Amino acid sequence: MRMLKLLFYFINQLIVYFGKLSMFLYLILICLISTSVILRYFFSIGFTWLQDLYIWIHATVILLGISYTFKNNGHVRIDLFYKSATQKFRNMVNIFGALLFTIPLSYFIFTKGYAYFLRSFLLNESSKETGGLPSIYILKFMIFFMGILLFLEGIRQLSSRFLNRKNN
Repeated sequence: MRMLKLLFYFINQLIVYFGKLSMFLYLILICLISTSVILRYFFSIGFTWLQDLYIWIHATVILLGISYTFKNNGHVRIDLFYKSATQKFRNMVNIFGALLFTIPLSYFIFTKGYAYFLRSFLLNESSKETGGLPSIYILKFMIFFMGILLFLEGIRQLSSRFLNRKNN
């Protein structure tokens, strides 16, 4: 039981770390977009690699932030019934949601995402645009990694709900 709690603590800290990294990347994203806009509209200079970079960072912010948002219960759901429901009903909805949606979807994402990343890595794929960023497999890795983080958070939440029910 102690080992399980330690594992859940580690998963929690991992999710928090990447959630905070995602927040920090937003600042970088704002600076990059501002720089791109200033260069384009005031100096008539455009860099394809800069546009690729802020698209990559935007995608990374989203992909790293998904599990953190899920952890903090900030994900989208229909609050029509959930908001006014009892805690027992909410727990049941969360358990079924994790079992039917979160865990299968995240498993699908990280298994298919790995093949997607690996193919790109082996081909040393780069941007299709002239002057774009090389090594697009880094971005594709983030899809795979998001699947892993979401899967771990789904398992952590589901397990802690069952453990809390058993202890009561």
